[in-house]
Amino acid sequence: LSSRKLNLDSLAPSHLVFLIDVSGSMDMPNRLPLLKSAFRLLVNNLRSKDSVSIVVYGGVTGVMLNTTSGAEKEKILKVIDELEPGGTTPGESGIKLAYSVARNHFIKDGNNRVILATDGDFNVGLKTEQELDEMISQHRESGVYLSCLGVGMGNYKDSKIQTLARRGNG
Repeated sequence: LSSRKLNLDSLAPSHLVFLIDVSGSMDMPNRLPLLKSAFRLLVNNLRSKDSVSIVVYGGVTGVMLNTTSGAEKEKILKVIDELEPGGTTPGESGIKLAYSVARNHFIKDGNNRVILATDGDFNVGLKTEQELDEMISQHRESGVYLSCLGVGMGNYKDSKIQTLARRGNG
């Protein structure tokens, strides 16, 4: 299968926030290792005018990589390679932090996107999933979109991930 080839030079610059679930449930070959491989491929396609930040949630929620130019591929790949699973799944705090990073490094007329990568097994933390939907919809209106990558089998919550992606224009 082959998609239409795009001239990457004509695309607007991107600021991508990789929001990666590193909780204990991601400790399987078809979860975090698979995501790390996928993000490595994506990084290899970044241009110098693109930028990446990496936010994780699991045993800790935090910024693992501050906004970095796509030209600094080795620096980005090093952080991806060092990700290890463990801990609980504080999804709400991860999502809030990722959106904060995206807002702080917003590119006018660019592609501003949070890429959530998870097995879908996360504790939202908000009172209802409707509140999460509303938060994501508000960010979408401001120009920060949410794309979702779901991995794994068994406890994978594809309906939750699909809902988030639809709300986030991803």
